[in-house]
Amino acid sequence: MRKATRFFRFLSIALLTAAVAACSDSDNDNPTTPPGGDGGSGGGSEVVPTEGVTTEAFYKGDLYGTGSGNLWINFISEMKYDDFEEDYIGPGYILCLDFNTTLAQNADFATLAEGTYTCDYASDSHETFTLNVALGDSYLVRYAESGGSESFDITGGTVTVAIREDYYCIDAALTLSDNSEYSYSFVGKLSFLNRSNEGQMSNLTGDVALSDMTQAMAAYYGASFTDTSDFYTVIIAGPDYDLDINYGTSDALMLTLNVTPGSPEGIPSGSYTVADTSTAEDFYPNTALSGIYDPTYGGYFGTWFFSTTGKLEASLRGGKVEVTNNGDGTCRFDIDLEDGYGHRVTGSCTVPCRVEDWS
Repeated sequence: MRKATRFFRFLSIALLTAAVAACSDSDNDNPTTPPGGDGGSGGGSEVVPTEGVTTEAFYKGDLYGTGSGNLWINFISEMKYDDFEEDYIGPGYILCLDFNTTLAQNADFATLAEGTYTCDYASDSHETFTLNVALGDSYLVRYAESGGSESFDITGGTVTVAIREDYYCIDAALTLSDNSEYSYSFVGKLSFLNRSNEGQMSNLTGDVALSDMTQAMAAYYGASFTDTSDFYTVIIAGPDYDLDINYGTSDALMLTLNVTPGSPEGIPSGSYTVADTSTAEDFYPNTALSGIYDPTYGGYFGTWFFSTTGKLEASLRGGKVEVTNNGDGTCRFDIDLEDGYGHRVTGSCTVPCRVEDWS
């Protein structure tokens, strides 16, 4: 995929947003399906939710230096995902729309401004209220039931964005690279994950009390960054999370713990205090690395909280974790962490902790 779908990273989490069908400003109270489109639409004053679409939405800030805020949305119809092929199995589609909107006052809480966005194929100006299409930034992929897919660049048209009852109403009338016309409509609540170099990389608005954490996996990397310590990446998650594929709908906590060199048999018991990954002179044992997003290291690295159902993610930049290795395949984690705004993520759990040597 040209734009990230299914969040490939250390921790692969997809935002399973409640997907809903589209509305428009017309007075037609009967939902309709636009000719040639893959989405449903509905009209009237009432926002009518529909099923069968998930979204991934990201904000990149003033990516092009034009004073506009770049963001994109992947609309993904309900499909099976083949982990071996690392692709979807249809029937279904992914529609990616790459917008230039107004700059966010806070990159952690970006929004898509209401208005009409025009495909800017000729000049590729990246000005506000344009859709990036010149380099294939916006596209449609259709997946067949028997496997395989067809991909089409978007080459023209408009996308209208309105907000009704806190729902985004998105109506697109587009031209595809095979010169066919394509209509699409969507209504849903969108949360744009911060991919800029601004803000605190957290969209928490309050404290989080962790609960129902039932399992953990600790991946040992050895002395990857410094001779001073080895490190573990630890995933602690609820029951609806698959540790083997790093994906699921339960909340999850990611820790990167610096340990005494030569500790492949399991996380040593102790207190791990969060250190600033960007400014630390060295990574000493009994520290945890703060959360950063860096595509160089596969995306997410350090210490993070994720909630797929809550559409939340938070880089954790302070606090500590107490680890008690019980020596029987279980660990107790006493967690008291915080994001850059001071919102706390806290909780305690004793869970089976699988150890894998990835050094």
